[in-house]
Formats: sequence, C-alpha cells, structure tokens
Amino acid sequence: MLGMSVAATMEDDPVVDGSGGTGDSQLRLVRLMMWTALGLIMAIRLLSALDEGLAWSVAFVTMAPYPPLVALLAGPHRRRVRDALLAVLMMLYAVPFAVAGTHWDWMPWPLAVAALCSFRGRVAWPLFGLILVATDVAGLWTDDALSASMRMLQTADDGLIIFGLYALVVMVARLDAARGHLARLELLRERLRVDGELRTVAGAHLRAVLAQLTQAVDAEPEIARDRLGAAVETVRQALTDIRATAADYRLPPARPAPIESPKVARLTLAAVFACDASLQWVGAAMIRPWTLLLLVPLSCAAGVVLLLMKPSRKQMILLGVLVGLPAMPFSYLVMELSGIANLWAFFLGLVLIRMRPPRSLMITGVVVALYVALNFSLSPAPNLAGVAGFLVSLAILTWVSYGLIRLSNLVVLLRQAERDLTREALIRERTRIARDLHDLLSFSLSAVVLRGELCDRLMEADPVRARTELAALPDLVERALTELESVAHAAVGLRLAQELSAAHAVLKAAGIQAAATVETGTLPPEVEAAVAAVLREAVTNVVRHSTARTCRITVTPEGDTVRLRVVNDGAAEPPPATPSPGPGGSGLRGLAERTGGRLTAGARAGGRFELVAEFDS
Repeated sequence: MLGMSVAATMEDDPVVDGSGGTGDSQLRLVRLMMWTALGLIMAIRLLSALDEGLAWSVAFVTMAPYPPLVALLAGPHRRRVRDALLAVLMMLYAVPFAVAGTHWDWMPWPLAVAALCSFRGRVAWPLFGLILVATDVAGLWTDDALSASMRMLQTADDGLIIFGLYALVVMVARLDAARGHLARLELLRERLRVDGELRTVAGAHLRAVLAQLTQAVDAEPEIARDRLGAAVETVRQALTDIRATAADYRLPPARPAPIESPKVARLTLAAVFACDASLQWVGAAMIRPWTLLLLVPLSCAAGVVLLLMKPSRKQMILLGVLVGLPAMPFSYLVMELSGIANLWAFFLGLVLIRMRPPRSLMITGVVVALYVALNFSLSPAPNLAGVAGFLVSLAILTWVSYGLIRLSNLVVLLRQAERDLTREALIRERTRIARDLHDLLSFSLSAVVLRGELCDRLMEADPVRARTELAALPDLVERALTELESVAHAAVGLRLAQELSAAHAVLKAAGIQAAATVETGTLPPEVEAAVAAVLREAVTNVVRHSTARTCRITVTPEGDTVRLRVVNDGAAEPPPATPSPGPGGSGLRGLAERTGGRLTAGARAGGRFELVAEFDS
C-alpha cells in the first residue's frame, strides 16, 4: 500500500531540514523538489482565494496554517514539539472561518499533509481517510454533492503530492545516513560464514593432526611413526582442501536481483493521477454526464501508459497523443474534453525527464501556450488570477510528476550504489581471504609436511633428532590453527623474527643450508608484516620449486626503504611460481604489490636465483 512509516523519522532520523545541512547534493535536490511543490500549492491556494474575490488581507489570513505545517515538515522534532505544532496548525486552520466564514477555499489539505507525515502508517491512513470524509460531509453542508466531491478530491490530491515527495526525501535521507552500513553488515556476515566454513573444512583436519602428533611425541617408535604418517597425510589433505577453498573464494559473489523503483513513488504518482482524472470526471458530470463515456476511457488509457509502460520515448509520445489530441481541437466540439488538458502536466514531466534542453524547454513552452489558449477559449474567460491559478496548477502537477519519477530513479541509483559497494567489499574480502589462505596458511601446512617427512627419515638414522623434530610439530600445527582462526577476521599479523625462525626450520627440514642477516632494527608494524609475508612466500617457492642446497636471506636498510634479498643456488630451472600471475595475484610479485613493495627476481650467474623486494619505511 501507499503508506510507509515516516512518523518515527520525524523524531529519530536526520531527515528533512530546510537548511540542507548535510551538504549532500542529492539530499539538497530532493528537499528542493518537496519545498518547491509545497510553495506552488500554497501559491495556487492564495490565487484561488483572490479569484473568489477575497481582499488581500483576508487572503493572507487563509494562509495562517502554513507556518506550522512548514515547521512540521522541517523536522525532526521531539514528540512534544510535534504535538504542539499539530495543535497550533489545527487552531490556525480555524482562524479564517472567523474572518471569511465559508467563502474561501477551505480545503483542509494542510491537515491531510500533517496527518500523513507526522504519524505512523497504521494511524496516518485512517486519520487521512477521516479528514477526507469530514471534508465531503462539510462540503455537502455548504455546497452540492459534486462540488463537495471535487473539494474532497483536491484535498486528497494536495495531501498525496506533498506526502509522496516527503516520503521519498525520508527514503533518500535514510539511504544517505546508512551509507556503508549494509556493506559493513554483509562483510560481518561473510566473515562469520567463512569462519564457520574454514573451521569445517580445515579446522577439523588440523585438530585431528594435533591430536595425532601429541600422541606420537611420547609413543613407542613404531606407534610414533604410524601416528606421524597419518598426521602428514591428514595435513596434505587439509592443504588440498584449503587450496580448493581459496580458489572458490576468488570467484565473485552472485549478482543480486535488479532493484525496482520504490513503491511509494509509483503508488503516489498513481494516486495523484487518479485524483486529477476524477476531478475532470466530476466536472464533466456536473455539465453533461454522457461525456464521461469519452473522458473515462481516454484518461484510463493515459493512466495505463503513464503507470504501466516501461519508461521510454515511446511511452512519452503515446501519452502525448492520448492527452493532447482529445483536448486540441476536439474540445471545441465536446467542451468537456478540455478537461483532459489538466493531465498534460504528466506528459510534461516525462518530457523533462526523457529529453534534454533546449528541445524539452521548447515543447514545454508550446504546451503552456496551448494550455493558456485553451483556457481563454472557455466560457466565461478567466480573470488574471484565474489564469495564474491554471498555470500554477499545471506547474505543480508537472513538478510532481517529474519529481516522483526523478526521485524514484534517484532512490534506485542510491540503492544500487549501496549494493555495488557491498558487492565490491565482499569481493575484496573474499580475495583477501583467498590470498591469506595461499600466502600464510599454505606455508605453515607445507612446513608441517616437510618437517614431518624429515622426522620420518630420521626415525632410524638419528632417533634423538627425530624426537626433537617431532616435539616441534605440534607447535607448528597450533600456529596453523591460530592463523586459520584469524584469516576470516583479517587479524593475521606476521612478525619478521618468527618468520625468519620458521624459514630456517623449513629450509633445514628440506635439506637446504640457511643463513640469515637482519640489519634493520625495529620496523613499523605494517612494513614488518609486508617483509615477513614476502619472505614466507619466497621460502615456500625455494622449497617447492628449486634444487637449492643453500639459501641466504638478508634484510637491510637502504635509505628510506627496507630491502629483502633471498638468494639460493638452485636456479637450474627457474621457479615457475615467481612470475606474477596478474595484478594483485597470489604470486610473489602480486604479493609485493599488495603490501606496497617493489619486487625483482631472476636467475643470476653461477646457477643462483635472486629475489629482491623493497618496501618504503
């Protein structure tokens, strides 16, 4: 239905403040549209009072309810302030009756607007309906039935116009205030989902490995060897699962369904069109009822084109034909057809949206000229105030149709931007998780496999050293478990000293003699983590893709930069993993770029392979 809960916004949300204090151009635009429509309605009511022959002083008295209405719409207000403004509005609405009796345009549209915009839907709509019923009953007391119906329809029309724009302003303000909130919420959900998934995929494997290795430490040699073999196989399976999971995380999330225009805009436009078409039907029924056989099908067809057709230039042209041709020139044969001209505003709204200046302005000028000429052809001819009233009425409906369509498109764009932001954040997060799984956890598990295999070889050749290596394995698995738990929450932090120690142990387990030199002293945390991450990946490549027997690692300062140099003597076949797989990939070059570094690598004389990474400190 048309209702939306905007009353709470008057008290709680930063919505419609006439100053446009947020500084956001989109919010200023939607507020300008609402305030302009409100000003035009006020102007046409003043012109209507003057057209009825009221003195200027009395006409201004009829505008007494407008200031508290403006104050209500310019909230937010606390409930006490809101209730006080409503009370003042109702009292001031009664003032013109004491001055002019019922000889003025007493439509209670300010009360209708206040009801819709100040209360929640379950209260606002019954109250709005009660105001319309009271307007019709009071109209029957002062006028005839058809005039009373027209007064009620005009009250509903003005109330719905301002409410529709106000509700869209509230929607845009909420979207602006919640910018990034959806992304943060979805990011949290994704991290929780990934955390549970990783615990299921790899956590169970690693806990089983930890239990097997813990049992093997104090077991008899044969049992220890069996436990160790089972643990190594489990780690290999975990490593395979983690790499597959990392590959899956690199796939972007599915695109969500397209966003539809907000219902409040479409339903308000439909309600306003229905009210204006009904006004023409009532006017025709007051003169020659049979002309409804022409008016009703034409206006219904125009409504179908406006509200149900897909937005396009074809829609604009077809609506122009339906509302333009009957009014000009056929209204000279059937005068009641001239009422169709009051629906030209909806055509102009589409023109201003679908076409660009100066063409749109030229068409608007022609339509306005025809509108004035048509009204002057009526009998009796309107006075100056009447002509001004007709033009302002046309301007109001044009502005409203343009505003509702334009604002609904704006809301769709804002929602789409929020969803795109969320999707981009999810893609970045999934990519980060995939990289951390590859860059960090794969290293730890590969180290467990290498040292487990070394331990197995030493069981007979050097039992004492085998026990030493075996005793160190549970700590490696616990470290991998910690890294696994921290990957999903972006809490992985690497320390250079720990990575140097781990690199030395892994290289030794692979039968590679390692030497390390660090001359940098204390590094900033982000630089230290970057150097440690590249070191970890470089050592992994040396172990997996080279035939090295020696490897030298140096970390030295070079002015304002920190240089990591890893040299091994196994470059007979260049490591295939060293070249970057693409920007931001999981290879060494991609890792260096992501951590803010610069990397060069390649074969050197004497069968050596050298990697140099530099980071600004």
